[in-house]
Amino acid sequence: MLSGLRTGGRTAEEIFDAGGKIIDPAVRSVVERLPAPLLDPVRYHYGWAGKDGGPVTGQRGGVGRRGLVLPLLCAGVDGGPPERGLAATVVGDLLVNTSIIHDDVLDRDPVRRGRPALWAAYGTDCALMAGDALLGLAFSVLGEQDHPRTHQALRMMSDSWVRLCAGQACDTGLEGQTGTSLEQAVAVNQAKTAEGLRGVFRLPVLFTDATSEQVEAVGRYGFHFGMAAQYHNDVTDLWPTLDRGRAPGGDIRRRKMTPMVTVALASGHPDSQRLAAYYGGRGEPGDEEVAAVADLIDRCGGRAWAVAQNHTHMRLAAEHLQAADPPPALYDDILATGARYLA
Repeated sequence: MLSGLRTGGRTAEEIFDAGGKIIDPAVRSVVERLPAPLLDPVRYHYGWAGKDGGPVTGQRGGVGRRGLVLPLLCAGVDGGPPERGLAATVVGDLLVNTSIIHDDVLDRDPVRRGRPALWAAYGTDCALMAGDALLGLAFSVLGEQDHPRTHQALRMMSDSWVRLCAGQACDTGLEGQTGTSLEQAVAVNQAKTAEGLRGVFRLPVLFTDATSEQVEAVGRYGFHFGMAAQYHNDVTDLWPTLDRGRAPGGDIRRRKMTPMVTVALASGHPDSQRLAAYYGGRGEPGDEEVAAVADLIDRCGGRAWAVAQNHTHMRLAAEHLQAADPPPALYDDILATGARYLA
């Protein structure tokens, strides 16, 4: 039971492990509802099976539930057991994985966690259908909940998903656009990541006795945690701190206008002109050129700015979580697991 995490003395890793033991079986139970043509591809994506149902090879830890433990913990914000938010946490997992599948297609990322991404293994058409099927399951699971806030939850999920899709569309459309402003780039991060996580964090709390004010405060926590996570991802894509099972520098290869790139371009640093020449160009860069561009971004101040933004949003997230007035031990657990997740 997650109530066993009511704290004191448990490490973040122990909390992740305990949460995963609750969330994993619940997600598998829902995914197994899928019809045969989609079941094998989705099992493959989650790391439960190899290609066409064969043995698992090359997968580095599966999809994992680490990030979803946080919104489940937030379902205890009113002092009750977090398990009340389990079904909504499963919904959040389905949404996150729909986004991952579609994002890999949009970015043409061939590798996900150390082996071919779903689209690379099964084809783009199959991957898109599998992602859409997970989205359909998410609506189905949420609609099955017998709770006064179910209708509100469905509307909230729909609104978050539309904003996420708009952010992804803008993200793709701005690739290589050196005139992109910092405000535009930040707005993309807000829409494609932070707004989606705002919804993922609010959903489990809706199915508790938490007040509307607590629900919104947790949502603001999720928003700023999402912004911190996006800045963390932007940095580790170029300067990885561990082997993520995929080639670094994907954002550079696609000439993505991340906020730190716009900051570097506008820095006035002598190297910013060389940076602009790359982002205004075309063609597939080699590994040496990717490393050189990452160095330019660093020298022009983009990396330091992104790290500072990560710290700012983690501080804001903590403030909004405190405003939700969770039990003190739960507050400490959420902060510790959030910091560990982005370590």
